[in-house]
Amino acid sequence: MKVPALLLLFVAAGALGQSCVGRCGVNDGVSGCQCNSVCSTYGDCCSDYEEVCFSCKGRCGEGYVHSKPCQCNNECSSHGNCCSDFDVECGGGTGGGVTDTDLRNLMEELYSLDVNSVGNQLVLDHQGQGSSGELAPERLFASVPESALTGPTVSLLRQLQDNYFPSVGVAEDEDAAEVAEQEAFLDAVMATQVMQRAEAFLVEKNLLSGSLRDKLKEIWFMMYTRSGSTLGSSGFEHVFVGELKNGVVSGFHNWVSFYQEELEGNLNYMGWSKTVDLGDKGEIIMDHFEWLGEPKSIGSMMVGTSPELDMAMFTVCFLARPDSKCPTQMNNHQFQVQTWTLDYNGHVLVGSAYPDI
Repeated sequence: MKVPALLLLFVAAGALGQSCVGRCGVNDGVSGCQCNSVCSTYGDCCSDYEEVCFSCKGRCGEGYVHSKPCQCNNECSSHGNCCSDFDVECGGGTGGGVTDTDLRNLMEELYSLDVNSVGNQLVLDHQGQGSSGELAPERLFASVPESALTGPTVSLLRQLQDNYFPSVGVAEDEDAAEVAEQEAFLDAVMATQVMQRAEAFLVEKNLLSGSLRDKLKEIWFMMYTRSGSTLGSSGFEHVFVGELKNGVVSGFHNWVSFYQEELEGNLNYMGWSKTVDLGDKGEIIMDHFEWLGEPKSIGSMMVGTSPELDMAMFTVCFLARPDSKCPTQMNNHQFQVQTWTLDYNGHVLVGSAYPDI
């Protein structure tokens, strides 16, 4: 087989130390040109130094190397020393090859697949805009028809939401009936196109081994402690219901729970600061309120969207961009999702997840 002359020239150059292929960060003191972070100072960089050594191609996940001009590991974002193509080549985080564009495109697809959203049925009364103080004498939810609460997944969500004690210091006691409600809810959301597409994406991107249903049960419903040794919390309770801890509201990022607590007189909506329009599926709102007499100075939630869309979005971001801001897009509007992990008994569970606008 004949080898192209150009390839022979390239290989020869590398062998003679004239190329940076396989040499980034190395200073051998012998080669005719160098490929380390000080070669620019001494003017002896190889001609392909920037092309090869300032790229993450073939370097994703490698350990920190001081002499390399930029890094391609999961810590580089926090240190500000990632290579310029880190996001494209490595996904910008622990999600392997999952790029910001991948995530935004997926979220738009999940948004389009959400047939159980009810945003076009809800009437909201936003009232005063601001970040503090009593700016809203009336309820946020001015009108919610029964049809908005009887869908195949939202109705099962409502059954789950009354199973929890607000205080993280009170142990949760899950009986057989409550576990059965969890199973029914998981079956229902997994039957939707939204969650099935999310599962396919996670498997394709090597972010999921096993079934998504099993992963949801683990990361959302496994009980853990936020107060001493008391098993009084879970990712689901924190995000989809709400909790009280140290005199403030913790979590509480679901519109169905918000509506129910407001209806029962337990929640005082006090005003909004930002919104994102999600078309006929709903909106995202950043607000402040009091629940059971305790304050939530900054809250955020999707309003009108289905439980499966919220949970799919949060789960994908939890797995692709844990403990960081996850780039998201719906209805052509870009925003972020913040997730936090919580380690408990060898499991990495959802500590929190919410839209950040």
